[in-house]
Amino acid sequence: MALPKFYLRSSGENAPIQIIFQVSRNLRMRTSTGLKINSNDWSEAKGLPKQNSPENKNLSTNLQKLIPYLQEQYTEDYTNGVSFSNDWLKNKIDKYFDRPDENAETKPDDNLFLVYLENYLDFRKLKNETKITTERKFYQLRKKFQQYEKKKKVKISISDIDSRFILNFKKFMIDDLGNMESTANEILRKLKTVLLNARNFDDKTINKSVNALKIKSSEAVKVFLSFKEIEKIKNAQIIGADLQHAKDWLIIGVNTGQRVSDLLRMTKEMIYTSTDSDGASFDLIGLTQEKTKTKVAIPINDEVQEVLDKYGGDFPPSFGKRGESNKTLFNRYIKTVCRLAGITNTVKGRIFNDETKRNEIGETEKYKLVSSHICRRSFATNYYGDNRFTTAELMSITGHKTETVFLNYIGKTAEDHALKTAKTFKKIAEEKKQKIS
Repeated sequence: MALPKFYLRSSGENAPIQIIFQVSRNLRMRTSTGLKINSNDWSEAKGLPKQNSPENKNLSTNLQKLIPYLQEQYTEDYTNGVSFSNDWLKNKIDKYFDRPDENAETKPDDNLFLVYLENYLDFRKLKNETKITTERKFYQLRKKFQQYEKKKKVKISISDIDSRFILNFKKFMIDDLGNMESTANEILRKLKTVLLNARNFDDKTINKSVNALKIKSSEAVKVFLSFKEIEKIKNAQIIGADLQHAKDWLIIGVNTGQRVSDLLRMTKEMIYTSTDSDGASFDLIGLTQEKTKTKVAIPINDEVQEVLDKYGGDFPPSFGKRGESNKTLFNRYIKTVCRLAGITNTVKGRIFNDETKRNEIGETEKYKLVSSHICRRSFATNYYGDNRFTTAELMSITGHKTETVFLNYIGKTAEDHALKTAKTFKKIAEEKKQKIS
């Protein structure tokens, strides 16, 4: 066991004396001793006060006597299965110097995961850049963790969370709560975020297995509407104002590549005209994406313009007064629109299993898999397949930050790129043969 070491983190007449107690590579505690000294009277080499006055000699003696006391307390508590942290070290030092703990009865133990998580959530509220969708996932983590503790009838500390715990927690979310694997994995990613924050910013001790934890993405099924299917939707005879509006929003969506949160708030006030270097003028839609705060400029193609002309240069009416109800109704209506348009071929996707009571990968009619996100994915997938557009041009519209993220979004693999390159090699070879002949 390594000896506790003392050091100063600042200089001056009243520099606080700190202590670091590293028991092993994975357990490193540090805190203030509550003692102070003039930094000029401190020996960096010995990590103790200089022996230049009776006061400093006495201070040095007290610090040296503290070391075996802490080692003895550690050994005793380790045998009893106590969780170790900076707070443990601070409490032991206060006890050694017979200091009263005024908050002992009222201060929650933030070594417990849920207590720490609550503090972490309060801190995030102070950050203006946090997003509602992200915050919602942290609150889902809290709820599921509470349910897990209730089932196990135990309070779980930060240091208790290791790879085995994570596997059991994931199994609980899937088997007991009926969550999809993708949902459980998302919760585990947030769990890891909180644990790393506890270690990096609050000096909490976390299990070493958390560092190596890799949360695999569940099998992705990327459903999109092809140009041919979009044409079928465009030509479909739809009766009913809501369904007609949904159809028109769908046409706009697959040609603008935006998330539903941005799509359904488009207005004619967002449309502006820009002129290129050749003097040609083009109408664009300018908006700041709600999720990422990315500013994008979206060209208005003939398909979108045709819908705008239908509404006197404006966008179709929305479906609800609130954003969430607007999205919910849109999702419901476009399934009906696609069914009426004949998008009924059988495809692979995530469908609800009545027996297991969760979404699983299976085969069903395509219209049943249609949701608002199909707008953005269809745009990215369809136009990526058109060699007249560069990836960078499409990313500037969708708002994706890197090409890797964009290509993963549309489901392009290393093999896809290899086949595309192979076709180019073949074309080059054919051109060479033509030149020779």
